[in-house]
Parts: sequence; structure tokens; C-alpha cells
Amino acid sequence: MRTWSSSLALGCLIAPIPTLARTIGARKTESTLCATDSRQLVNNGSDIWTYQAYKSSNVTPPYLSINRTGEDLASGLLFIGQEDSEGSGVESVAPFIISDDNELVWGGPTGESSNFRQQYWGKKSVITFWTGTGEAAYGADVGRGWGEVQIYDDSYKLIKSVCLQLNLTMPTGTTTTCDADVHESTITEDNTMLVTAYNTSQADLTSLGGPSDGWVYDSIAVEIDLRTNEPVFIWSPLAHVDVNLTHYAYTGSNQTDPFDWFHMNSIQKWGDHYLINSRHLWRTFLVNRQGEIVWYIDGQDGGDFGSIPTNGNFSWQHMARIRNTSTSNEVLLSWFANDLDATTATNPSKGTTLRLTLPPNAKNPPILETDFYDHEYPVSSAAEGSFTPLDNGNTLMGYGDEPYIKEYGPSGDVRWSAQYADKNLGQSYRVYKQEWSATPYYRPSLVVATASSEADTLSQCAGTSSTLRGYVSWNGATDVEKYEVYVGESASSLKSLGEIEKKGFETEFSLPAGTKVVQVGAVQSGRVVRKSDVVRV
Repeated sequence: MRTWSSSLALGCLIAPIPTLARTIGARKTESTLCATDSRQLVNNGSDIWTYQAYKSSNVTPPYLSINRTGEDLASGLLFIGQEDSEGSGVESVAPFIISDDNELVWGGPTGESSNFRQQYWGKKSVITFWTGTGEAAYGADVGRGWGEVQIYDDSYKLIKSVCLQLNLTMPTGTTTTCDADVHESTITEDNTMLVTAYNTSQADLTSLGGPSDGWVYDSIAVEIDLRTNEPVFIWSPLAHVDVNLTHYAYTGSNQTDPFDWFHMNSIQKWGDHYLINSRHLWRTFLVNRQGEIVWYIDGQDGGDFGSIPTNGNFSWQHMARIRNTSTSNEVLLSWFANDLDATTATNPSKGTTLRLTLPPNAKNPPILETDFYDHEYPVSSAAEGSFTPLDNGNTLMGYGDEPYIKEYGPSGDVRWSAQYADKNLGQSYRVYKQEWSATPYYRPSLVVATASSEADTLSQCAGTSSTLRGYVSWNGATDVEKYEVYVGESASSLKSLGEIEKKGFETEFSLPAGTKVVQVGAVQSGRVVRKSDVVRV
């Protein structure tokens, strides 16, 4: 396995910057306390994408291959929920928070994570993601799942697991502990959560050439009261929509392989209504609390809204979202328009937005607002994907089962793009760029080791008398400015040696010769907020 420092990989040498010099005892020494970013990039020459590695943490996020034009980007951090541990092309499958200039902020628990993002539960800023449980994990049935949604607070404490229990049936004929599906997990202003759920059901498939007692997936929209975990709204498309409207090819089905005719993949609450998206019908529905369909838009013929404008058609789409209502009689509706359902197709996936007249009026058909895609390097995503507006007028697109992320300017120009795995390998169901501030409840991590060579990056300020190096990181901390370094003969005799600036996720710093024990304290807003364990050298 080959490793190299991020400074060399980026084609420049990071010059160590002395931050504060102190000595132990009355006599001056040659040792100077200084610090640098100690990130290592690892490439083992296989299908595993280059990843970041550290001495004080076992988190191994992908190293994003980034291109940017220099145009203004939105502020915020990237939320990437890695999926598919088998053949994923990444070193570690986990949720990651990463800056748009490639600095790791947080690496979450190892395992599948879907729809990883920041949300508000009331006034509390939290992070959420779906994870599979037991035998009903994500890989049990590709494209669907049975599990729970985990909610963490801004200290990374797991404060709630949302476990929907509707006694749903998997294709195996068994029920599960928790029934929430991978696709949706949105907290509403009413302190409820919207989730999708999939049930194996029987239905009349004679209109498709199948039996009257065929087997299908009934993809269900559920709203859960977060105080009680009880559902307050349930909507089944099987009870309201004809199965023969599907665009998904019917080739037969049975209980262990149900026909996924509808494939619900997003839900949004809008007042007392619910916006529900069907990938396989190429339609998005507005449903009232009584379960009645108020209107629908079809990606090909417009449905209730009249003809779709040129370049505004969509199919196999994800993440239907009402974006804003500038007046009471119109609305902006956006999708990540996959526009393909097979990996062999080459149609570019787009960020499509249509302006709709309300109530629907065929005489006032939809108006195209955006059809964003990278004309120079188009991406064709057969599954998953996200299209989200950013605070500065830009938009972010995550390409689902293709390992690409792109930030577009208001006019559709690509201002920033990144790749985190080889094509057709890495995937993240959705990608978000959001503001997030956190102070972990656990301690910073500290490791002390001997420099690997006499000419390491800190030797010019550490001098030849000491090759001791400290490595400190605090997984998830967003507001650390500096670290206070304490040294001594024993834990009871620790004294401050000085401060070092935080340098990336993991900071490497020099230590004077003769150091016996070391501790660091994370400095935020000018004060130490939490200390590491004491490390004996």
C-alpha cells in the first residue's frame, strides 16, 4: 500500500508555521512547538478510491477529486451518506461530513446510511440518517429497505431512533422490527417525520397480463408523531392508483420477487397536503389528509397541468420538492430527473424545475425554470439522486448511484464538481450542502509517536533534539480554533506548553525532547472546552 501526504499530492509543500515557542525548565532548547496538517492520502492501486487516513482516528473518508471555477459557492458542509458495502469502490461505507475543499469534519458509524442530512427538530439542530436493522438491512433488497431513522444532536449523541411499526411484510414473508424505508426521512415543522415504507401485497395484475392475485410492492407514505412514534397519516397508492399506469416493465412476479409498479421515493408535507413522487409512474401527486388525489403532474404529458414545455419532460425522477410559492396561484416544483432506468443508457440526468399554475389549468401549462446539467461532462444516473437549492442562489446536485456531486450557479453554470469513487462504484442516495455547528460530547483524540524520519515536515522548527510528534483530532468538531498543549513529568504535573493552530481534521505538532506525558485541550471562542486523555510517552 502506498501513502503520501496531502501536501505532496496537491503539488505543493506545506511550510510548517511556528505558532508558539516555549521550553521546559529554565534553559532554552532547540525545540519549537509548531503544527501542520498531518492527513495522509492512501491509494492501494485497486478499485478502492483514494482515501484520507490519520494517526489519531480510524475514520477513512474518500478524498474528493475537485474542480472549481473560482465563481462564488454557497457556504456549508457536504453531507454524503455512503452506501452499498459490497463493491462500493470506497474504503469505508459510512456517513461523512466534508467541506467543499476536502477537509473531513465528521465520520459516522460504519454501515449503510441513506438520506444523511442536517434538519431541525423544533428549534434543535440535528443530523439524521436511515440505517437498516438485522436481516432487513439495505442489501436485503436493492432499491428498498426496512430499518429505522436515527437522530443525533449537535454533540453527536443518539437522541432518538424512529422505528415505524406497521407489521409490514418483506418479500421473504417475514415481518421486521422497524419498517421505515431508505428513501425519505424528513422532519416537518409539526415535529413529525415523513417516511416511506414498502409492504409485500397481493393485487390484480390482469391489466398487465398477470394474475388476479399477483404480488406487488405497495410503497406507502407515512407521517410519524416523533413524540410517540405513532403514525398520524398513512397513504397507500395501491388503494388510489391503477397499476397499469406504470412505465416499469412487467415480466411476472411472485411473493419473493414482487412487482414494484409505483416506487415511491419522496414525500413532502405542504400545509395539510402531501407531495408524493412515483418514480415508475413518472408522476408526482398532491394528496390531501383524507387520501384523495388533488392533482398530479406527469413528466411526459403534463397530467392535470397541460403540456410540458420543451426540455421540461422528466422520467424515473427523484426528490420532488415544492420550492416556494411566490403567489397563491403558482408554485415551483423541482425534481432530480434521472431520465433513465438502465446503466447502459446515456441520457444526461438533470435538475428540472417547472413553474405551475394553481389550481391546475391546461390553458396555462408549466413554464420551464431550470434544466441544469453539465453540458461538458454530463452524468447519467439510473437511480437515486438529489437537486437542492442553496442559500446564495446556487443549487447542488448529487448523482445518486454515480459518484459525482456538482454545484451550479443560478444560470446553470457548473462552479464546483467532485468525484468520490470510480464511475459505477460509489454512491450516495442524496447529497446535501448545509450549515452545521457541533461540539462533540466525547474527548479529542491524541496520539504521540516518533517522527518517521529526521527530515519530516516539522523538523525545521522542532530542531534535531526532538523527534516527538503529537497528533490530535476531534471527530465532528466544527468550531475548534486552536489546541492548548500540556506537558509534564506526570499527569499531576501538567503545565501548558502553549497553543497550536488547528490544521485540518488532524493536527500534527512537535514536542520537546524529554516529554513524559501529554494532553491537549480544544479551544473554542478563546477557552478550552474539552481535553483529551493524558497520554504517556
